[in-house]
Amino acid sequence: MIRVALIGIGGMGFVHYNAYKKVNDAEIVAVADPRVEMAKEKIGADNVNVYSHIDELLANEKVDMVDICTPSYTHADLAIKAMEAGLDVLCEKPMSVTTSEAERMLEVKKRTGKRLMIAHVVRFMAPYVYLKSVIESGELGKPLSVQMRRISSIPRWSWEDWMRNVSKSGGAPIDLSIHDIDFAQYVFGKPREILSMHKPLACDTNYIVSNLVYDGFSVNIVGGWFCCAMSFDASYVAVFEKGVVKSEYGKVIKCGEEVQLEVGVTSENTGINLTGADGYADEIAYFVDCIKKGIDPDRVTPESSLYSVSLTSELVEKAATI
Repeated sequence: MIRVALIGIGGMGFVHYNAYKKVNDAEIVAVADPRVEMAKEKIGADNVNVYSHIDELLANEKVDMVDICTPSYTHADLAIKAMEAGLDVLCEKPMSVTTSEAERMLEVKKRTGKRLMIAHVVRFMAPYVYLKSVIESGELGKPLSVQMRRISSIPRWSWEDWMRNVSKSGGAPIDLSIHDIDFAQYVFGKPREILSMHKPLACDTNYIVSNLVYDGFSVNIVGGWFCCAMSFDASYVAVFEKGVVKSEYGKVIKCGEEVQLEVGVTSENTGINLTGADGYADEIAYFVDCIKKGIDPDRVTPESSLYSVSLTSELVEKAATI
């Protein structure tokens, strides 16, 4: 049994906490969060020890891996601390807010030889796994264009509203739109050309429109947080030579007919602005399996995750302000 320390049990941390209950061969034995009473309330009657800081946890617990679900600006320091303590690390996306911090994480991973996987959950979500299979099979011919959208109301549930602090989260591009940017580069590789537009919105938030240009087709990606009540919306439309595949609210339609997906474990009530989500238990199970087999994860490499940070950062830096 892989013994896990969960670092952070806020919005996304609690999603991970519940996902582990569906994962064989792994169990959370300890949680570190400065909000100790909140953490104890979420854990309830579960036999899990709670600490206020990762240092206290590591000094008192024998674990095999840590799962980092803290604000993005803390990812690098926490991941490095855990790897240098001899532990494998699963860390929520983005790898870090800046390319330089992500590079530092990769350097420590190489020096220590520990496993490091960034939790790019979209790579494990059924609608996107299906889209990748259609692209790779060539059953609909070559792709002509892919449009991806990821929008929501402002994530006001974040601790001390850190997500709207661009220095801590990178704003909507690095925290939100990176999901689709990462998927595009995961499937298609490095784009030949990039174009983007970036705009501030009401309530101190923003959105970004990105175009990744490849030979013969392009990927258009829209992402942003909006100052209004709305449900989380992640969707895509992929146009091929022989047909169209589209996904919205977890359903996939291929050439006019709904596809029956092999959906992983779903979380109908995550406690944040995300419902009906699958993929979290699958990504955790994948990482745990890599530990058991003694291999590095190749489905999400740290090099690939670093590139997603650098590519998104470049899109923001080169964006036309509209």
